[in-house]
Amino acid sequence: MSPSPLGGVLNSPDYSPSFRLARILAGDIGGTNSRLAVYSHQADRLELLHQETYPSSEHCCLTDVLAVFLENQYEDIDAVCLGLPAPIQSDMVFPLTNLPWQIDREQVFRAVGTDRVALINDVEASAMGIQGISEDNLVCLQSGRANAGGNRVVISVGTGLGVSALTPSGRTFATESGHTSFSPSCAFDLDLFGRLQVEFGHVSWERVASGPALPGIHALLAGEHCPRLAASEIVYRSGSDPVCRQAVETLQRYIGSAAGDFALTLMGSGGLYLTGGVASNVINGESAHQFLRAFRDKGRMSALLEKIPVYLVHEDNLALRGAAQTAITLLASP
Repeated sequence: MSPSPLGGVLNSPDYSPSFRLARILAGDIGGTNSRLAVYSHQADRLELLHQETYPSSEHCCLTDVLAVFLENQYEDIDAVCLGLPAPIQSDMVFPLTNLPWQIDREQVFRAVGTDRVALINDVEASAMGIQGISEDNLVCLQSGRANAGGNRVVISVGTGLGVSALTPSGRTFATESGHTSFSPSCAFDLDLFGRLQVEFGHVSWERVASGPALPGIHALLAGEHCPRLAASEIVYRSGSDPVCRQAVETLQRYIGSAAGDFALTLMGSGGLYLTGGVASNVINGESAHQFLRAFRDKGRMSALLEKIPVYLVHEDNLALRGAAQTAITLLASP
């Protein structure tokens, strides 16, 4: 029989039958998937007990996903932190950018059985998780030279484009930089900008530097008579199809240019971290030249950007772990 993970607790002279480790519910809610996990917590140690992933589009609201997940959780939850793809100010959750869900805090309290609940931006949760990340889960795209007194910037490229930062003191803060205005720099960019402006009005970086942007980029490159391809198909064909390869390289360029803007805006001299499924699928250590060239192409600030370490993050639980770390701070509240 394997030793109990609570062995050290059970053998403690302070142990009593009523003792129970605190249980934390962490969530990473995205436009594509909603990921939930329960952790046990003692001192500074978190242990993952249970985790599930649900397609967000198959659920009508956040509380529906929570109810499904908690259905077989027989112990009380002591604290909760949910990372949400939306701006959050003074406990007010603005409309989610890529999900048609309305967030009602009181309904969340009832669903989880406690009012020790923190609702934070999803990429802010990722920024919190950066503090404990293993080097084994990082691919270095640019070595640079980290400034210990600088901010670390986290950019999530997935269904949307999220940006957050971690200060040297360990404080995190969210931004909505992904919704700042796209800056065309060549004839193709202007053509794409014009099409997107007709469709959406305001053209943000998210419209050109996230997963949903890739089919539109490919369609413009391929011409009107080419069948429209899904993003996953374009990435799959990029090894053999020159138009698909050009579309992926264009997406890499947009992600790099946006990342350079965000690194300058947030003074990310402590390092820049790329997360999210799209980033992992279209950028890697061997084919990051388009990304890096656009990242550094900032005129008089190019020398500064060349010094910033850039990493690709390969850790699926980054935001979940960051949310759990945030929830720990709620345990001391009355």
